[in-house]
Amino acid sequence: MTTERDGIGAFGNLPDVMVAELLGRAEDVSDTLAGRVAELSERRAGMRERALAEGLIRELDEDVPGLDGLTVAAVDGSCAVERLSGVDVYAAAAVRVPGYGGSVEPTPPDHAIEIHAVDALADGTRMSQAVMSFLECELVSSSSADLVLLDGALRSVVINAGFALRAAVDKHDKLSRAVMTKWLNVVRDAIPTLLGSLRVVSIPKRSTAANEFARWTQVFENRETDMSGLATANLILEKGEYTVPLALPTEGLYLGDTPLPTHYVELLNLMFSDMRVVYFRPRKWSPAYRIELAPIVAEDQALLERQLGLLREQVVNPAMREPYPLYLADRFVRSLLRGMVAVTEAVRNKVTAKSDDVDLVSRYLSYSRSEPFVEVAEE
Repeated sequence: MTTERDGIGAFGNLPDVMVAELLGRAEDVSDTLAGRVAELSERRAGMRERALAEGLIRELDEDVPGLDGLTVAAVDGSCAVERLSGVDVYAAAAVRVPGYGGSVEPTPPDHAIEIHAVDALADGTRMSQAVMSFLECELVSSSSADLVLLDGALRSVVINAGFALRAAVDKHDKLSRAVMTKWLNVVRDAIPTLLGSLRVVSIPKRSTAANEFARWTQVFENRETDMSGLATANLILEKGEYTVPLALPTEGLYLGDTPLPTHYVELLNLMFSDMRVVYFRPRKWSPAYRIELAPIVAEDQALLERQLGLLREQVVNPAMREPYPLYLADRFVRSLLRGMVAVTEAVRNKVTAKSDDVDLVSRYLSYSRSEPFVEVAEE
């Protein structure tokens, strides 16, 4: 005879069983990673020697001239969607945070937010991500800092824009209108300017799988490798070292099925083909960063080293795995998730107070799951 206690016990043991099985399989993962580390340890010295012989590695001086009084800022964004029974609530936010030094008067962080409640949209999440990217572009464009760090890649902004515009065209909901309005009023003209800016650099948080070393250099004895460029840079670069500018490994943007005009896409593809990637390890204890920058910076070594020197000044603590203002901006935008739940609850209370049909409000604005379901995306 199965008792209620037995039933509870069976379900209650399930988490323990799952954890135990995961721990049992961890040995296989450990063996795989240990073998990978041993292989990399053997290859590392040869990879670095070939990089040095090819002249791919430069060293940044401890004291880069001309940094006094220059300012740094960083921009990051996040978006979230909360799905209720009768409506979806989309929110996007971007934050601009000043870095260390430069200005005598400290500049407070700045932000931009969009939030819209609309009927369920097939491409609503993609449109919300595009709005997030557009808000980031606005804050980057309006910054007066001498160096602006964008968390993410401008290429991702364009790709998000193309497909969001395709989803939003000819629609009349508020989210779709926000996509079209921000693109046409600000972002369309801002992107070419940002791609050619000497003040703006992109630092993708999660680098693409592309490996510029395997594509353009002789660092690998076997050019076929599944290692990313960022992983390669972390192996071969030491404190204060950076790579010579390398071309982006791109075959161009495919945006033929979006509303973006052909001549505009051709312009962006031309500009992306001129963009360069520099890998830089500022401190002994810091990771290497993948930095995408305009050719005007890449071709001027003094300007490039000034920007790298400014970036190094923002890498201040081993506990922060990214430059100080990017670290803070990331923490600020993460609060969007908590804010979404609070805003939805406040809206529900206000609508309930104003309505004569409380039951209908409950049906329309209740969660469709047992717990609030909020999707969050970050650059």
